[in-house]
Amino acid sequence: MSLSGDNYFQRALVFQGGGALGAYEAGTYQQIYRKAKKESLDGRLFDIVAGTSIGAINSSVLIGHYLENNSWDGSDEKLLEFWEGLMCSSIADSLFHRDSLVRIYWDNMKILNQDLADAENARRFWSIFEFAFSPRGVPNMFKSIPHLGSKFLNPFTDFLPWWKYDFTPLKNYLSKFVDFPIKTRLEDGQPRLLLTSVDIQDFSSTVVFDSYEKLHDAPEKIDYRLDIKGIDNKDIRNKNITKGRWYSEYGNSENRHLIFYDGIGADQVLASALGKYAVNHSHIEDSNTGTTRQLWDGGYLSNTPLRELLTAHRNYWMEYTKINQKKIDEAKENCTELIARIPELEVFIVNLHPLTPRDIPTDKDLVDDRENDIFFHDRTAYDEQVAYAFTDFVNMTRDLINLARSKGLSTEIDEILNKKAKTIARIGEYKFTTNRDLFLGKPRISKVWRIDRLETPEATFGKVTDFTPNSVRKLIQAGQFDARISIDRMELIFGIEDLISEGIMSMEEGDEIINEAREVITTEQLLYRMKKDEVVHAYNKYKEKILAKDLPVECKEILLNPGRDIVNLVSETNGKL
Repeated sequence: MSLSGDNYFQRALVFQGGGALGAYEAGTYQQIYRKAKKESLDGRLFDIVAGTSIGAINSSVLIGHYLENNSWDGSDEKLLEFWEGLMCSSIADSLFHRDSLVRIYWDNMKILNQDLADAENARRFWSIFEFAFSPRGVPNMFKSIPHLGSKFLNPFTDFLPWWKYDFTPLKNYLSKFVDFPIKTRLEDGQPRLLLTSVDIQDFSSTVVFDSYEKLHDAPEKIDYRLDIKGIDNKDIRNKNITKGRWYSEYGNSENRHLIFYDGIGADQVLASALGKYAVNHSHIEDSNTGTTRQLWDGGYLSNTPLRELLTAHRNYWMEYTKINQKKIDEAKENCTELIARIPELEVFIVNLHPLTPRDIPTDKDLVDDRENDIFFHDRTAYDEQVAYAFTDFVNMTRDLINLARSKGLSTEIDEILNKKAKTIARIGEYKFTTNRDLFLGKPRISKVWRIDRLETPEATFGKVTDFTPNSVRKLIQAGQFDARISIDRMELIFGIEDLISEGIMSMEEGDEIINEAREVITTEQLLYRMKKDEVVHAYNKYKEKILAKDLPVECKEILLNPGRDIVNLVSETNGKL
């Protein structure tokens, strides 16, 4: 990978957790993949893939495909193939199929009782119930195991079985798609995989598994009595483990944990993916405390691992740049050049849990479903805003430094950069002690593309367990549609931002154009009342206003192309999702 050039950046994917909703990510990836492939000149599509829970599983399948083929080509089809194997028909599928007697009878009952769910909701509910509360489970995902308890002699709970889940089938199925362990290197041009998990005995911070090796020694405190899975005790005693290995350090400053692993294996993927009722959570030894840690689904603490992505990116490039600066450019050893070499991030985030559902839940099923969405929805908008602000701050500071050096003030600039920072704090694995370090430690983002799944009328609590073919295929199709609309919408917004920054239009003009385009580019409008004639009419009105503006032809094309693509999409689907 070339490290030269002001436009050097890395493209990252962030996949959220959500069980069966991960099929939506498979759909969105089709469009993200096509966009990246169209824009790439060297075959480098994605530099980092970060995931939690089902997002960790999808991420592992993608990276596994890349390592097997040394290329991203076909990765979109591979992910779809993976989801084909997760689909599982239910008894309810056969009972509620189109024109079945059960479906007809159910629809007639709904005429008499409007509070009754419609037939499709009923099909989903009873499918979920079958998967979660019968020994069958989902063949390539989990087996359901009943348990009995008598802790409080509560007749409403203790004398009914509660269910736990064995995810051995998932581990076996995943190993057919991924050659574990996953170990990748920047020097070989390979993508980086980041997965998040939670230590249930210390959830002050997430546990992050990284397919890249650490560039520095592990902390000295190691309990050499430990039998660490995948690592020879002889290596530990000889301290060969302290450099060039994979490990995670987490916790607060007073209670640190250090866990080793040999690349990302199936155990690390499951550590990110298994929820509270799993029977086979990952256990790993803590070299700092000499205790065994149990790891749960990373979604409990960070279901959208953008912050973990930014932190890992910052830490790695700070160290990599410092280690390799002389190799990169022997003649230029100053803060400005170091900052310029750290790549900005272009990030795609897929949010599986709807942020703006239309209806107020009125029954227990929908209340529980809404609570689940609130708990696991995307909370990274602030992280994005801060990253954008720091990007502008760092770019401005770099320009000021370059200006000062051009005026012969290099010595004075270096004195300022080498001053001790007023706030000296340990952050992660690095100490920020000087102004130079503070500048180096700010992650930069060029663009964030967000794809948000909207809730459908068939919302049901437990939808994360609905692996029926009909539901999975609907999610994949919705992901493809939403991603294309979202990418077009963001293309327009980023285009307007560029025109404003170049002085071609004002902020007020940009806001006016976005408002005019809202009927054409808003996913919610298209999903809830997607009629071909309405979309075409809205686009033609928008087009007339853009063509009437006093702008260069190429600028008008930037403003019109996204809407034109949406009209084409609506035409392709004949006005139906």
